[in-house]
Order: sequence, then structure tokens, then C-alpha cells
Amino acid sequence: MELILYPAPIELPRRSPSEVHTVVKVACGRAHTVAITEAGAIFTLGNNAYGQCGRTVIEDENYSGSEVVTILEPEIFNNELIRDVVCGQDHTFFITETGKLFSCGWGADGQTGLGHYNNAQVPSRVKGEIEGENITKVSSVGDCVLALNDKGQVYGWGNSEYHQILVDSDEQQVNTPINLKHLEQYGKIVDIAAGGSFAMILNEAGDVFVWGYGILGFGPQGDIQKTPRQIPPPIFNRNSFNPNLKVISINCGLYHMAAINSDNDLFMWGKNKFGCLGIGHENDQFFPYKSNVGAKVHKILCGVDHSIALCKPFI
Repeated sequence: MELILYPAPIELPRRSPSEVHTVVKVACGRAHTVAITEAGAIFTLGNNAYGQCGRTVIEDENYSGSEVVTILEPEIFNNELIRDVVCGQDHTFFITETGKLFSCGWGADGQTGLGHYNNAQVPSRVKGEIEGENITKVSSVGDCVLALNDKGQVYGWGNSEYHQILVDSDEQQVNTPINLKHLEQYGKIVDIAAGGSFAMILNEAGDVFVWGYGILGFGPQGDIQKTPRQIPPPIFNRNSFNPNLKVISINCGLYHMAAINSDNDLFMWGKNKFGCLGIGHENDQFFPYKSNVGAKVHKILCGVDHSIALCKPFI
């Protein structure tokens, strides 16, 4: 089937008839999917033209209608359990239980972080300045990557055409992770989001900073920021009447951004392709705007041109 109108089950391969898979994490790229089970098994499926499924690329392989599901063996990850997986458009990151990072797939902009610009068919250890760090989160929607460690430090690599990696030179591609020490002045970072041409961070005080290119949240004229700029807290409802209100999480797609505050209100802004901002119209939104979800929003996920919110009803 090339078009699936209703949810359909995917049969994961079993090593024995009695084996049961309980999937606890799923991540999707442009045309590939990765699933992790409760027991730590990793399954990849979909387009593997660049090695993003972690297996050897087969020349002229037809991925349309393919039912190939690959099991990635623990030996690939030095027998460590994988606790999280993140998919970019055509690349994949695996985070182990001790915070080590592995990657595979398309690497033309250095987004795999493996020290080269080639494609990687087998997951390999990402080193550079993140080596020895406990990485807790990775964000990579397009070809720019941000990673966060347990101390609140941010690392970056990949495409930096719009200064997303904050390098001092005019270098537009970075193929090895570097510590973005420029961000230490903004306090301990608790969340990150890397879009198609911009980057965003959230510190423990609940302040949101954005830089890069696009509709960043500063109005129609504020489309280029070479250094992080704070979005005014009152936009997210922090004021003299609510001084303790703060943003608690952020997310982004290729062209749009989202934030949730401690009242579980959702704010959206950016390119409003196909109404992906959920604000009642299809016009672009130049400032963060409270979305009338009608429920308490606990998690927001942004795709290329759609968004999904996990909510609880008002009590």
C-alpha cells in the first residue's frame, strides 16, 4: 500500500514464537521509522537509501511497499541498552543508558557528527567534544543538531548556514560536535530544539532564546538572529500577576515552533503551513500565540507541516 488511510498494525519479527514485543519508544524521519521495545530490542524499517535504518545500503532497492524490518544487534552499541532514539529527516541518533551517542544515515552536512560528510550505513559512536558526557537529549529536525548533557550544557553540529552552531568563523558545516560555550551565559539549559534554519533553547528559569533564520517570534522584521535573543516572558503569560509562571518545554518543526508554560498552555508560532499551528487560520504567526486547544497540554510534537499535542482535560 502506498497510501494508508487508517492505522494499520506492523508485524515485528520474533526470534521465537513465544517472544512478545512491548514497544516503548518510536521515532520517525522523512521516510523511516525506529522502534525500541521494553527489553531493549531495536527495530528499523522504511527507506534506507542513506543508511538511516542502520543496515547496508542495497543499490536500487525498492522501498515502496517494503515489509523489511531490521533488528539492530546490541553489539553495535557495545552491548549497552538504548534508552532513546531521535530521527532527523534521513539520519538517526541512538542514546544509550549511560548517555553515549550513536548515529547513522545521511551526513552531507555533517549532521551525523562522525567527523566526515559521508553517509553512515552502520550506527557509529559520536565523539568530538561530547565524548565522556552523559547526553540526555538530542534535537534534529533537519540537518542541524543540538545535544544536551545532564549538566545543562549544549553541543552542536551539522548545518550552520544561519549561525545555528554559533561558530566564530564563517564555517557553514560542522561534522564533529562542539561545546556551545556561548550559551553558558544564559544559565543552565533544560530543553533544546533544532529546526530547519534556526535553534532554540530553554533555561531552568523558564526563559526562551531563539536564533538563526525564519519566523523566530520577534515580528515580521525579526527573521535573522546571529546570536540568541530572548522572547519576552510576558508573551508566555509571565507578568506581575503571575511572576512564577514559566515555560517548561519547547519543540519545533522545520519552520514552526512551540512552547508549553507551567499552566500547561500551548503557544505556537512560525510558518503556518496547512494550519500546523492550530490557531484557527492558515496565516503565518510572527509572535508566540496561545493555541485554543481546550485542554491542558503536557507534550507537543511538531512535524514538517503538522503538530500533535498530548493533553489532559480541564478538571
